[in-house]
Amino acid sequence: MRPNKFLFFLIVGLAILIVVGMFVAAYFLLSEPLELPTIQEETAIQVVVAPSILGWAEQTAQAFNRDNPNSPVEIIGADSLIPENQFKLDTPQAVPPAAWLAESAFVVEMAADRGLQFDADRPSVAGTSLAWGAYADKQEAFAQTYGQFSWDNLHAKAVSPPDFLTLVIASPGNRAEGLAALISATAAYLGKDSLTSSDVSQATSWLSETFKDNSRIPPKPAEAFATTQGRSLGDAGILSLASWQSAGLQDRTDFTLTPVQPDVHLDYPFAIWTGNRATPESRQAAANFRDFLLSEAQQQALPQFGFEPAGSSAPTVQIDGQAAWALLRWAERELE
Repeated sequence: MRPNKFLFFLIVGLAILIVVGMFVAAYFLLSEPLELPTIQEETAIQVVVAPSILGWAEQTAQAFNRDNPNSPVEIIGADSLIPENQFKLDTPQAVPPAAWLAESAFVVEMAADRGLQFDADRPSVAGTSLAWGAYADKQEAFAQTYGQFSWDNLHAKAVSPPDFLTLVIASPGNRAEGLAALISATAAYLGKDSLTSSDVSQATSWLSETFKDNSRIPPKPAEAFATTQGRSLGDAGILSLASWQSAGLQDRTDFTLTPVQPDVHLDYPFAIWTGNRATPESRQAAANFRDFLLSEAQQQALPQFGFEPAGSSAPTVQIDGQAAWALLRWAERELE
């Protein structure tokens, strides 16, 4: 009987050791973090984009979405110079866009005066300068009497009783390049490279002499010049180089483009929304898209749309939001 008892206790002891070993192993195994596959949640965002650069933004978003399926970007065109209604939403459940690709830094400053809140870091992602555009024979006829295109010479024709000036600009209320033309004119008259609202007040009489009754504001100025009726549109136009090139006028032998002095460079800042209902996830997704816009491949595509890469701007007139508002209010009274 004794050998049987010994064998019994040996088997029981081994079983206990095995069970204890299993518990010990389980303890150490479970104390280590389990490396389970993570599922990334989708963060889809919208970006409001100025109409003038919409084509490049849409093409870039398509490339971005192919590489980032979990954070797709939808491009929506801005419905006004300052797309206030697209960010200030009345419906409690509505989600505002994550960012705004505006035409110029001064427009974003104008938006701040309306209570729109954006991150202070607003890097330029593209650029374009202003240029005079005119049919070559009309520019030559102007030069014979007044000299080359300049604000002083255009003003001289505007106030000359025998002559009549017709200057074509974009709508200041809808396009930053329209406001940029007024900014350039004001800076030229005052001889300043930085403008405040008090500066604008000093220039309003001169602006009225130059622009009032002498301006045409067609919906698409560059395209209007490119039509068969373009010759009758006006003496000259002042638009961005990107606008002239989008209409193919830089390749016309009968049409000339001349740099504007002083220049107002449109720098296309990318402003990330930080106002109501912005989330860390939407801000990060917008920042990722911004970085993609600034990548070498996307920057190299800008000239196809008539734009310069970011950081290639020349000296430009500076203006604060209050001064830009003063010019817009003047334009609403006198031009539109």
